[in-house]
Amino acid sequence: MKHRSVRGALAAWLLLALGLAGCAGLGGLRNVTLSQEQLQLQIDRQFPRQQRLLEVIDVNIARPSLRLLPERNRIETDLDLSATERISGRTVRGSLALDYALRFEPSDASVRLAQVRVQDAKLDLGSGPLSPSSARIGALLAERLLDDFVLYRPDAERLQLIQRLGVTAADIVVTPRGVEIRFAEPK
Repeated sequence: MKHRSVRGALAAWLLLALGLAGCAGLGGLRNVTLSQEQLQLQIDRQFPRQQRLLEVIDVNIARPSLRLLPERNRIETDLDLSATERISGRTVRGSLALDYALRFEPSDASVRLAQVRVQDAKLDLGSGPLSPSSARIGALLAERLLDDFVLYRPDAERLQLIQRLGVTAADIVVTPRGVEIRFAEPK
C-alpha cells in the first residue's frame, strides 16, 4: 500500500516527540502539531490510489482536498472517485466528501481513522446519477472500508522505543493550527 508519505510524516512527527523526550519519559513535551498544509502535502503524495474491491470492482481515488474541522475535532476530505465493475465494464465516476476523527491505537502505536462518515456522494454512470439508494450503499461501503484505516504504524525498532518509554496513550486533537498529538505521561 502507498501509505509511506503520510506514515513518513507521522513517523517523523512521533520520532521528534519521542526523541525530544529522551529515555527519561516525555518530560516537558506535551504535544506535537502537524499543520493543515503539512498534512495536505503528505496526503497528496499518496494519490492517485488504486484498489480492487471484492475482486470485481477496480476503484481509483484521486485529488484529495483536506480541511480541518476543529469545532468538531474532525478532518474533512473531498476525493474524486471512479469505480469500474470488471464483468460488465460499467464505470461510475464522481466525488465523495467524508469526515473522520483520528485515534491512537496503543497496541501497535498506530494512528488510525475513526468514525468515518461520508457526508456527500455524487456518483454518475455516464447516463445519469446513481439512484439515492445505490449512492448510499456505496457511501456505507466506503465508511466501512476506511474506518480503522491505519495512517501510521511504526516499524519494529520505533515500536520498541515507544513501548520502552511506556507511551500507551495519546489524544489526537484537531485544532485551528493543525492536528495535535497530546502524549500521556507514562505511568
